[in-house]
Amino acid sequence: MIFVYLFIFVVACYVLVRSGTILVGVMTSLCRYFRITEYVFSFLLMAFATTLPELFVGITAGFRNLSIISLGNVIGSNLINLSFILGIIAVAAKGLRIESRIAKKDIWISFFIILLPLFLLFDKKISRGEGFLLLLVFGWHVYYLLKSKDVFKHRIHHIKNEITHSGKFFLNILYFVFATMFLILSALAVVESAKMIAVELYVPLSLISLILIAFGTSLPELVFGMRAAIAKHEGLSLGNLFGAAVVNSTFILGITAIISPIQVQDFKIILIGGIFMVVAVLFANIFIGSRNKLSWKEGLILIGFYLAFLVAEFLLK
Repeated sequence: MIFVYLFIFVVACYVLVRSGTILVGVMTSLCRYFRITEYVFSFLLMAFATTLPELFVGITAGFRNLSIISLGNVIGSNLINLSFILGIIAVAAKGLRIESRIAKKDIWISFFIILLPLFLLFDKKISRGEGFLLLLVFGWHVYYLLKSKDVFKHRIHHIKNEITHSGKFFLNILYFVFATMFLILSALAVVESAKMIAVELYVPLSLISLILIAFGTSLPELVFGMRAAIAKHEGLSLGNLFGAAVVNSTFILGITAIISPIQVQDFKIILIGGIFMVVAVLFANIFIGSRNKLSWKEGLILIGFYLAFLVAEFLLK
């Protein structure tokens, strides 16, 4: 059976790559229609699309009273997004240049939002009330992004003109819907096959959500980010990664905790992942803010940091 699961995993990854390629082109076109910076548009739209696998895992785990799986998945996804995946993208694109003013400011706001669930875990649980708090923080952050760019005030007339003179707008919307659908379905297939592979190889259950499931649910961010960065649309790539981390830490954990409060039993594994996640996000922010650019050398450091996390988890488990 292990070979069947491996086959499903490979096919699902191929579909991810193809749908990710289409999405980059569609996102670039939609940014022109809405006259919004790539960072903000990708943060608000693609972050939701690429974190649906995490949301699916969270809701399922919540209804099965296994909310800890969602917590491990979120911490693992945030860590891999802002260390390994961000590093891979920076190396492949030979550096990421950040020109958007709001992106430079928002990554530090995102840093503190991403840390919020860890502060709530001091009593080793996230209650329903704290879940509502996370949702409120997420709503405020979306409002902040929209307000700071005055997104819709001057764009409605422009969009109407585009719709009047061209059918490409609706075609792009259609492409976005179908490409996102295939992205999500293939990501779910990757997650399920990865879980079965872990069972076949006798990987400890406590590490599945933090490493294997997190890797599977983060594949959309990896594929989309790689394609966007190579096409020189760094704002799309960065907005998606930081947006996904914020959505994970607030919206997804909030929904999961409301369904079923999160109780942490094996605190050591979560603690190690949380510490590495904090340091990874801090490194990413410092690297980006120092010269408004993430160099390929700094990308290698982020990749090495994630590998160090894997070693630490397996040695200390």
